[in-house]
Amino acid sequence: MRAATIYLSRVVPNIESLDLRDATLPGFEGLAPAHHYDPAVMQIHQRIRAASGLIFSIPAYWGGVGGAFKTFVELVCGPSYENASSSPFQGKPAVALLVGSDAFSTQSAISQLDSIFEAIGAHLTSELVVVPNPAATGASDAAIRALIGASAQLAQHIIKVKEGA
Repeated sequence: MRAATIYLSRVVPNIESLDLRDATLPGFEGLAPAHHYDPAVMQIHQRIRAASGLIFSIPAYWGGVGGAFKTFVELVCGPSYENASSSPFQGKPAVALLVGSDAFSTQSAISQLDSIFEAIGAHLTSELVVVPNPAATGASDAAIRALIGASAQLAQHIIKVKEGA
């Protein structure tokens, strides 16, 4: 992720990072972000809305997408499953890195992420970067190269949108 954001910051300044491991977020309780008792939920919702683009790093284990990512999406989007326009991700260009723990979890997560990104309205500007087994020889180097390439496509997309505005 650092390599991708370093590359991207040369073209698109003001990159912010949100690491869910560092964020103290509550569990999903079916509340809309604007009605949530924890102000951090709406603050993150607003940060996403203000972003020009997004880079996701998503783990996959135990048969699918990691729970922290799913809870994050549920918190900032709320329970509006049929109205993606309320999603802060709506129309946002994005790239995503999926790091699996095993082949089954990785394949399951790929399918889940297709559904999640469609439901929240995010637009992947390149194919999902997939690392089915980070312990495999060369997997990390290949993932870094692929993520830098995907980030370059994201930067090009952001620049085109800004020039057209």
